[in-house]
Order: sequence, then C-alpha cells, then structure tokens
Amino acid sequence: MKNYIQLLFFFIVLVSCARIGTPTGGPIDETPPLVLTAMPESETVNFKGNKIRINFEEFIKFKDLNKQLVISPPMIFQPEITPMGFAAKFIEIKLKDTLKENTTYTFNFGNSIVDNSEGNVLQQYKYLLSTGNFIDSLKLSGTYKDAYSLKTNYNASILLYAVNENYNDSIIYKRKPDYITNSIDSLHYELTHLKTGKYTVIALKDKSANMIYNPKEDEIGFLDKPIELPNDSIVNLLIAKEAPRFLIKKPIELVKDHIIIGYEGDWNAEIVEMSDKKGNLIAYQKTKELSKDTINIWYKNVIGDTLKIKIKEKEIVKDFFVKLHSKKKDSLIIKKYFSPTLGFRDTITFTTNIPIQSIDINEIQFKTNDSIPVVFQPFLSDQKDKLQLLFEKKPATRYQLILNPKAIIDIFENTNDTLQYDFAIKRTEDYGELNLKLKLEIEQQYVVDLLNDKMELVQENIINRATDLMYKNLPPGKYTVRVIFDVNRNNKWDTLNYIEKKQAEKIIYLQKIIDVRANWSINEEFTIN
Repeated sequence: MKNYIQLLFFFIVLVSCARIGTPTGGPIDETPPLVLTAMPESETVNFKGNKIRINFEEFIKFKDLNKQLVISPPMIFQPEITPMGFAAKFIEIKLKDTLKENTTYTFNFGNSIVDNSEGNVLQQYKYLLSTGNFIDSLKLSGTYKDAYSLKTNYNASILLYAVNENYNDSIIYKRKPDYITNSIDSLHYELTHLKTGKYTVIALKDKSANMIYNPKEDEIGFLDKPIELPNDSIVNLLIAKEAPRFLIKKPIELVKDHIIIGYEGDWNAEIVEMSDKKGNLIAYQKTKELSKDTINIWYKNVIGDTLKIKIKEKEIVKDFFVKLHSKKKDSLIIKKYFSPTLGFRDTITFTTNIPIQSIDINEIQFKTNDSIPVVFQPFLSDQKDKLQLLFEKKPATRYQLILNPKAIIDIFENTNDTLQYDFAIKRTEDYGELNLKLKLEIEQQYVVDLLNDKMELVQENIINRATDLMYKNLPPGKYTVRVIFDVNRNNKWDTLNYIEKKQAEKIIYLQKIIDVRANWSINEEFTIN
C-alpha cells in the first residue's frame, strides 16, 4: 500500500511538471533581416577593391538568388557570393571582373535575402558602389507588354546599350548590355543610377538568361531610335517574337508515298517539279499544314529508291534528294469538327490526313429525326483535305448523318468505314445578338475579330471605313473585340523586325467585356484610334 501511494505521488508530480513545461508559443517574427554594417559602405565612391561584406543582425540565407540577383552594369565574370547552401550573418561578394572606370554599380538582390528562422524577406535590397567620384543618379522607368495580347509580359529584362563610337545595331547579338534590370513580379521596371548619355533601350524575354539576343528563341521590344538621358525618363515597350527567316529543311520520307518538307518562317517558295532517279517526272499532290510549318507531298507509282525535288525560292532553284525506304503506308483518318449540339454559326466539318480524291453524295444519308431528307451541298477545300456539308439549319431540330463506305475516297483509293453522327440544333431564342458600331479616326484597313472568353476567334471581318457589324446567333457568354491595324493590307497581324526597326502592327482591344445573353440584343460602340 505504501509503495502504491508513493507511485501515485510520483505520477502526480510528473504530470504537474509536464504541464508547467508545456510551451505556450509567442508572437511570430515578421521582421525582415536588418543590415548592420557593410564594408565598404553602400554608395562608396572611388572603389578600388575586390571584396564586399554585408553584415546582418541575424542569420540569413538566399532564396532563388540566381533568378533574383541583378548586377548592373553586367559583369563578364560573375562574382563569388556566400553564403550558398547554408545560413550566415553576412553576405560576402568576391569580384572576379575588372570594373569599368567612373561607373556606378548596382547589386540588386530583389527578394532573395530571407531570415533563416521564419523566411521573412528583405525586399528589393540594393548595394551600390562607384569607381568614380560620385554615384550616378539618373533613372529610366516604364512598362513592357506583349504586343499581341497587350498583357503584362513577365520575366523580361530591360537592357541599355550606350550609343558611342563602338555601337552598332548588331551589338545586341554579340555582347551584354551596359545596364540591365528585370521585373519578375511587377507591372513596371526601373533602371537606376545611370550616366548621362545616349542609349538604345531593349526589352528582352531572354530564354537562355545570357543577356544576348537570340531571335530563334527570345522575344524582343525596342524603340525606333535611341533615347537621351536625362531628357527621356519614361519608356514603354511592346514585346514580340520576330518572324523567323524563311528556311527550307531537308525533305524526308514519312511513310511510303508520303514526303514532308519542314520549314521556318512564312512559306515563300514554289515546288517546281519532282522526278525519279531516271529523271522521269512524278505527279504529286501538295498540302500545307496550318498548325505546323510543314508541306506534305503525296505521290504514287514511283520506281527506284530516290526522288529529286526542285524548289524555287525567289530566283534560285535548289535540288533536294530524298531516299525512299519505307514500306508502311498511310491509312485514311477522318476527324469531325462539330459537337452534338450544332450552333447556327457552326458548320459540319471533316478533315482527312490524306487528300480526298472523290466524294459520293449518294453514300451520304442526311435526314432529320422525322426521316425527312436534308438537302446539303458538299464543299471541298482547295487542298482537298477538308470537307464541309452546307445546309439550311432549322431551329429545335435533331438530325442524323451517316457516311456509308466509299462516301469519301482518298488519292490512294482508301475509303471510310461507316460513320454515324447524331446532333441537334437549339432554338433561335437560345442565342443572343450583338450589334457593334465601329467608328474610325483614320480610314485604313483593319482586321476586326470577335473573341469569346477563351480568346478564341468567333468571327473576323476586314473593314476600311466606319461600319456596323451585326453578330447573330451568338451562344450566351462573354465576348470582347480585337482590332488589328492592317497597315500592309495582308489581312493578318504582322510582328516586329529589329534590324529593319519595324514595329509590330498595332492592336487595340475593346476595354470592356460584352455579356451576351440568350434571346437578347446588345448594342456597343468602339472608336478605333
């Protein structure tokens, strides 16, 4: 009994001690790291050393330093920075590059410095030094956007190149800029501590992060002429990818009787002829894929293992040779592009992977659910790879469409299997209507695009004067309008060209969302200026 009482007493004491020792927590530390000292101090002038040390009151570490740190002007040899991979109460920068004379250097750490305990961020910390007698104080700021969507173009860098006796337009392809900044998560940029002078301003979405412009992978924005500091202080830029230079790639055999020719840029050539190894001309059919930079060539009855294709680009004719070895042939694939609910603005559309040779309308059964035959007109595209069936749509009606075998026959005599589709058309009152009044300040050609909430094209119109556009039978939803200033009258948007100093064609968007409702008509005005 005595032992039992002693054990009970010991247990009560133990529980009491546990309760006393339970942590109750406290206020969370939300204070960013504090810089105590720097050697040399920030904004030091006549800097001659090769080492910088910044001391903090608590342990800090880096987060995404490689993405956040921007040194301007850029250095050829990147400095060695510690701590990397561990926490410390200091940052040490060992310079490995020879600094320019009479130049202010900015080390912008962005949001890369955080405390080790809570991860609190020291936001946009900058360390400055000058190799001259003073800190340069001029600045340049502005915005950069995508030239096509007009949306903020994140992760672009702003580069400045001094326009002096060593400058030429090709410098951006060869060396790093004289000043640089970027804006990872902001709508604006700001370049600070700049010298007086004349500069070329470049915005660059730099995929390789090497501060050198590569037209094949980078996007660029620029001004038509240099700026002068301090006269110019605000510059807004539009960024786009240049159209690649036209380049024909080596043709290859995809499968038997099917060659593809890849290319870059806009197709700007002509296939003159195709012949076999003995020089006999080969009949062929050609299609151009819209979604890929590819030309398809189909042919039949070729004897031998080599084909020669003559392609004319401008005034130059080149011979391309293709080795033939495949025994596998293409099979006919038919894809439909319409849904079970067919809108009044939709068309029954089929595409084929092989050009169509013939269509037998007697093998196409098209009727309503009441077995009433539907009068239709087949329409085959110029490339013979898209078939549309045009008919008068009746509201609140269900339809059945059957393609019997041999309804579609391709150039290799392949034919379709039986294909059956059931679809319906809604009532007229299930759709809305938009009347758009367009006012022009300048009469020229414009491309006017109605877009849905997914920014997909609903309808396109070409106009050159003030006009009213009526959009009937619109599915209920959100819409907007895009206008392209079609200066060269080629019915499409043209991107920029840096060497020619040609800006992308201007685009504007209606600054509101249009809410189209069922059985409702909306009137809108859009002044194009």
